[in-house]
Amino acid sequence: MQDEVVKHSRKIYQVMKNSAHTFGERIKEIIIEIFIIVFSVTLSIWLHSWSEHRHEQKDVSEFLRGLKDDLHNDTRLIEANKNTITTLDSNFHFLLSVKKNSIKDRNMDSAISRSFNFEIPVTHSNVGRYEGFKSSGKIGTIENDSLKQDILAYYQQTIPDLQAGENYVNSLQLKIIDLAIDRVDEMSVKDFVTTRKMQVLFMHGAHNFELNIHAYNKALEQIKEIIAEIDAEER
Repeated sequence: MQDEVVKHSRKIYQVMKNSAHTFGERIKEIIIEIFIIVFSVTLSIWLHSWSEHRHEQKDVSEFLRGLKDDLHNDTRLIEANKNTITTLDSNFHFLLSVKKNSIKDRNMDSAISRSFNFEIPVTHSNVGRYEGFKSSGKIGTIENDSLKQDILAYYQQTIPDLQAGENYVNSLQLKIIDLAIDRVDEMSVKDFVTTRKMQVLFMHGAHNFELNIHAYNKALEQIKEIIAEIDAEER
């Protein structure tokens, strides 16, 4: 393209020096040469932009296909952690219902022991592909604004909030475990779980488990929406 511009620029110079043509003829030829230069440059820029845009959208398509796989994996992990939290929530509500002065009952003692059980859910979302695409500055090349905003909201807001909630209830469970380890040997499980400190911790835990479940449901709903938008883009 540079050679073409130089070629036509030289021709303009030659036309200007050509005394065999009238002034009007020279102006006409110069205008034609200028038009050719402008058209050539404009066409070259458009072709370059079109090629670059096509390459960008190919990268976007590959990213979205891979992202869909990541989100399916996230779904399985989040559903598993949601089931864990739901069980813990049920256990804590049961432990809250135990009365300190209730008649000794072996079945009750057994139920308390079963409910006095802890699990540490951790949602390690598949963020590698997203982080790589974002750090390369390509997130802005996703042309569907709704899809782009949903992806950003999921990875930048929903997942961090979900993980923060998990970290909190996990720290709460670890505190209860420490207290259980330190309880005096002669104290029964029922007496231990009905102490004021434990009942407050169970109440606090149950409340936050419900918040966790809400966060899991929100994440799962967002995943479904993002996958549906990606499917629509692929059609």
